[in-house]
This record gives sequence, C-alpha cells and structure tokens, in this order.
Amino acid sequence: MNFIQPTEQELATLRADPLIFEQELDVRPELAASLERAVGFRAGRAYWRGEQGHLYGLDLGDFGRGRPSMAIIYGFWPRYEPRPIDDAAIDRDLRAFLLWMAEACDGLDPADLQWTLERSPPSGRD
Repeated sequence: MNFIQPTEQELATLRADPLIFEQELDVRPELAASLERAVGFRAGRAYWRGEQGHLYGLDLGDFGRGRPSMAIIYGFWPRYEPRPIDDAAIDRDLRAFLLWMAEACDGLDPADLQWTLERSPPSGRD
C-alpha cells in the first residue's frame, strides 16, 4: 500500500464518506498490533489513492488498550457531490486494501480473504 499525504487544499474540498467500520479491532490483538506496525501509528489517519484516483483514508483509534481498538475506512468525494457512481472501481480499491491488509497483518490468511471476496456479490446500481 502506498500511503500519501494529500494537501490541506485538497482535503478542504472533500467530504469523508465512511465505507467500512470495525469497532472491535482489538479483540484480535495480534491483528491490531500488526496493523499498527504496518501503518506506523496506533491512532490517526493514513491516506492512499485507488487505481481511478479516488482518495481513501484509514482511521485507527486507540481506546486505551495499548493497540488500535477501531478502524474506519473513508472514501473522500467532492464536498457537495454524491458518492461516485462507479461502485465497481470503489469495490476494486477496497479489495486491494483488504488484500494488502491480509498480507501485512498477523492472524489473517490472504487465501481465505481471496476466497471470500471471490464469492461476494458485486455491488452495483439496479
């Protein structure tokens, strides 16, 4: 994963849209600790861009247990616009992040995640 730091000017034009929320990350201490090592912090935000240029952010929160306790992945879209229509691109970007996380974190099996993703129904608009 190639984490970046967007400019304050760019962030000022975007709104955060929560896409994935995990509120009990610390029930798997080995996973939480290895995610902390992979991103380099216990609490804060890391940004990255997807293949179509969409900006995403991972927030980690430490609720006093000595490791990340919760995680939220946000998509950042133009402030007054709806979520981009291309759900497939967002799905691909999230899939890439999840596969990276499975590789980077102890306690996750990338093959299990790949198997699950292959069987997950695609999102899309009717």
